[in-house]
Amino acid sequence: MDDALASDSPAQVSGEVVKAAAAEVGQYGYSGDMLKARMPFMVKGAGYVGNGNQPLRDEMKIVTKAHQAALDLRVATYRGYHAKPEVVNGFNPAFLNQFGHLKTALTMPSAGEQITRLVGGLPGGKEALKAFTATDLGIGTISGLVPFDLLAPSRLIYPMYTVFRNKLPRPAGQGTSRIEKVFTGISGSQTGGQGVVDIAIPELVQASGNLSTSSWPLNLPGTGSQTEVTLNVPYRFFGLTESLSWLAQFAGQGFEDISALANLILLQEMMMGEEYMMLAGTSTPVAPASIASVTTRTAGSGEQAVGAHPNLAVIVTATNYYGETTGSAVTPVPGGIAAGQVVDITISPSPGALAYNIYVSTAKEPCAANAYRVATGVGGVRFTIQRQPPTSGATPPATDTSTGKNTRMEGIIPTLAGKSAAAGVYPPGWQGGYVNQAVGQHLSYNVIYTALDALWENWSSNDPGAFRADPAEIVGDGGDIMRLSADIIAQGADTNYRLFIDQDDASSMRVGAAVSEFQNPITRSVLKLVVHPWLTQGTAMLMTYQLPQTWTNVANAWEMTCVQDYVSIAWPVIDASFRYSIFLYGALVGHAPFYSGLLQGLQASDSTPYN
Repeated sequence: MDDALASDSPAQVSGEVVKAAAAEVGQYGYSGDMLKARMPFMVKGAGYVGNGNQPLRDEMKIVTKAHQAALDLRVATYRGYHAKPEVVNGFNPAFLNQFGHLKTALTMPSAGEQITRLVGGLPGGKEALKAFTATDLGIGTISGLVPFDLLAPSRLIYPMYTVFRNKLPRPAGQGTSRIEKVFTGISGSQTGGQGVVDIAIPELVQASGNLSTSSWPLNLPGTGSQTEVTLNVPYRFFGLTESLSWLAQFAGQGFEDISALANLILLQEMMMGEEYMMLAGTSTPVAPASIASVTTRTAGSGEQAVGAHPNLAVIVTATNYYGETTGSAVTPVPGGIAAGQVVDITISPSPGALAYNIYVSTAKEPCAANAYRVATGVGGVRFTIQRQPPTSGATPPATDTSTGKNTRMEGIIPTLAGKSAAAGVYPPGWQGGYVNQAVGQHLSYNVIYTALDALWENWSSNDPGAFRADPAEIVGDGGDIMRLSADIIAQGADTNYRLFIDQDDASSMRVGAAVSEFQNPITRSVLKLVVHPWLTQGTAMLMTYQLPQTWTNVANAWEMTCVQDYVSIAWPVIDASFRYSIFLYGALVGHAPFYSGLLQGLQASDSTPYN
């Protein structure tokens, strides 16, 4: 990643990337030049590996990793083209044998190989074949005047963040699923349904003192108990393809290697797709949300009244990255709404959802067909409806629009929320140690304190929060983290201090403040605050990556287990197009989600109007 991507401001990010791209005008004559220049930006993401919280900044490490990555990519590309059978033979057999169509496609001779076999066997065929492949038929010599100022190469100014994909370990897997035995509690652990153990006993030898076989064994102490579960997380198959026409590749000569560009973008798209899957992927549809309450009140200062409507009704849908659920039950405003009023609603959240859409109907007989959207992507559970409702626009979908799909793996948020356990992918109760999907206020001191306390010491027979969890990071949306920083700064507003500024320093003063770490008041450890650019407003996670105990046999609380990690395929040419695909076979495995927590329903505003 570019250093610009570590900036706090999206506008700054775009400006820095555009500035960097402008400085590279005319710099690349070959695809290798572009690869060499881009690779240092790509490898900076290695800084997120383990407990890293920012891109690599050590120039020596960046140069070393970039050189090795470029070399590995060149070697892999060369081998994929010139030694395809050898590359295919190096695949994990368990991976290929599960996908017959893919195996056939990879082992099928390319069009060039078929021509070689056909022509090479004819009289004089070898010489003809040599002439056919030697000079690309002179296509590379085409040139001419261009009547416009075309800058080379293409500008790539989009952001490229993959926080969890870079951070989580990627151990090798095998077979079709990850299976493991897990003890969630033993006598005295106060976890997994186990309570306090009483070890007090009488003397072992019986009162008679006899040790005859008739009284053997002696009154031995009682036995302990353990809670054991079996994880069986299925692996999923992922892939993405890019293609370009012969004409595009040929015409790009002298401007840019379009094939190299297509492969670079394909890799970035695949990484981004995996990041979204790690966050919110789920194999079953998200359940529709419901409305807990609808109330009217007089519009406050700065609010815009809805207007008088005798039949106002509200519908809510839940959303994630992939789709939207059907609507909730139609909830009418009791007695309608009078002039000068607004409507406050409270949403009952749905596990696995990221945000909510709100629809309003003013029809005499309200239903989904006549309810139109008034708000999109609401992250909090409280919202104020203002202004005149629309009379046209988007309506709630009649069916779920792919919030879940059986080919997706289970992401962090559905796992922490308990949705993945409800879907049968994990055992019952396999969820975050603290889950609050209806926080109803901004991300604040008190919200974090409550979560940390629950992760450490709250316990009941149905609550897994007694694992003495000590999270390493708070990961959230930029706006939510900003409000937490503001809350922390405001808490210290009453602290007395005196500030002295010399006249020479006045011109270089920096204003503004940000908080990058949060100290756990229970364990005294420090949590890093991490802004995730793709998290929607309203969601934050308290993440644990390594368990605090040394005897667990669990190296990582979360792992992306891969039977077959990224493999790039250049498909045989069967028409006037070049096609490239990337595949992955694996799944995210939450070995110990009880050590992490989930906060949702975080408000952007705690006071009316809610949003």
